[in-house]
Amino acid sequence: MLKSQLRCLNVFTYLSPILQDIMGIHARNVSIILFFYGVAIAIGNALGGRFGDRKPLKALLSMFFVQAVILLTFTFTAPSKAAGLITVLAMGLLAFMSVPVLQSYVLTLAHRYVPSAIDVASSLNIASFNGGIALGSYIGGLTTSFLGLQHTPWVASAMVLLGALLTVITIGLEKKEK
Repeated sequence: MLKSQLRCLNVFTYLSPILQDIMGIHARNVSIILFFYGVAIAIGNALGGRFGDRKPLKALLSMFFVQAVILLTFTFTAPSKAAGLITVLAMGLLAFMSVPVLQSYVLTLAHRYVPSAIDVASSLNIASFNGGIALGSYIGGLTTSFLGLQHTPWVASAMVLLGALLTVITIGLEKKEK
């Protein structure tokens, strides 16, 4: 669950201002871009479940690294409308790709260790996502206050890398257990 808390994507909270203030997209077009961003999220969510079926931790690690790279890339592509929009769609694709994998993994662990608490594990996992969103928004607020709006993508990338680090630790713990 902690992985999902740290994995939060604070750029999403600040995407509309980034689109308008950095990319120069007119406010009337932001909702159209956010619609396509949402479509990319739905596609990524569906793909994530498929990618995580066999080796969920390795899939998560790959997803987190790719997501971190895309967020870091957005730091540099945001000033360009064309490159920035392509990166925004890629961000959408990866934004929630890990959600079904994390949910499945948490349920697998609950089933393995405390079968009577599967419902609790499921709800705590979702609660941790919401906590992660709040934490990401808070850190994004600090980032915009002290560094500026244009720095939120690389800070989000660093947060995703923390999630990747926790995934590496989890992989190590799983190997020890075997």
